[in-house]
Amino acid sequence: TTPGSVVFRNRMMELIQYAPTTEEVHKIPLVLFPPWINKFYILDLKEKNSLIKWIVDQGFTLFVVSWKNPDPSYAEIGMDNYVEEGYLTAIDEVKRITGEPKVNTIGYCIAGTTLSLTLGLMSKRKDASVNSATFFTTLTDFSDQGEIGVFLDEDFIGGIEREVKEHGVLDSFFMSR
Repeated sequence: TTPGSVVFRNRMMELIQYAPTTEEVHKIPLVLFPPWINKFYILDLKEKNSLIKWIVDQGFTLFVVSWKNPDPSYAEIGMDNYVEEGYLTAIDEVKRITGEPKVNTIGYCIAGTTLSLTLGLMSKRKDASVNSATFFTTLTDFSDQGEIGVFLDEDFIGGIEREVKEHGVLDSFFMSR
């Protein structure tokens, strides 16, 4: 519901920019990485409870990633592609568009898990482009899987791996289950 514009796209994602609605604007832009499954618009369904609207009403220039829906042609795409062509590219594009050397980030669910991996890689590369990172419902310590552990046992993972190997992607039918 919040007005925004696609300012960049590649095979992994589209980057949507939202302008702040305040006179005073925070210097450092904010980049929000939503889960690959629940698209970005889950955070902007109604003006009354839109996180995206709330963020721009706080004076942030906001960028949100909209992940592309994979099809079987994405069968060889891996986590490294999401990190390089998704996270790192989005961060670089936001810096290029705004002229700011740093960004603040939000990672939500599996996108937060992947953001934490991206931050580790950036640290190894001595890239200090991320000023801060906030995580929503993000699992980073898999030694205590909590309630999602039932979805991470060998039988469940083995079934997913077989399905992906045969069809190139995990069909939404299996995700919904």
